[in-house]
Amino acid sequence: MKSMQNAQPVAADKDEVGWRHFPQFEMLLSSEEPPPVLGKVEKTCRILDDILKSGTDADKARAKAAMTAFGRSLDLLRALTEMRDKTLKAK
Repeated sequence: MKSMQNAQPVAADKDEVGWRHFPQFEMLLSSEEPPPVLGKVEKTCRILDDILKSGTDADKARAKAAMTAFGRSLDLLRALTEMRDKTLKAK
């Protein structure tokens, strides 16, 4: 396995970006209804909250990091949904 310490990001050619597809995001953003994954996120966050209240220090640190990641993911989903809605209104 290669060391990640020496890995350097490679800039994509601007012409290459058009071929990329993100089917999960496209499916998630094409639906008007809340995605089913939100229910799973809510359930997981409740479990993480329980760990934050009663877990060991190490478990609490991991739970806090996971909650932060879920929060950022939900922020991203909200931002993408808002951009989608603005684009649809502009048409």
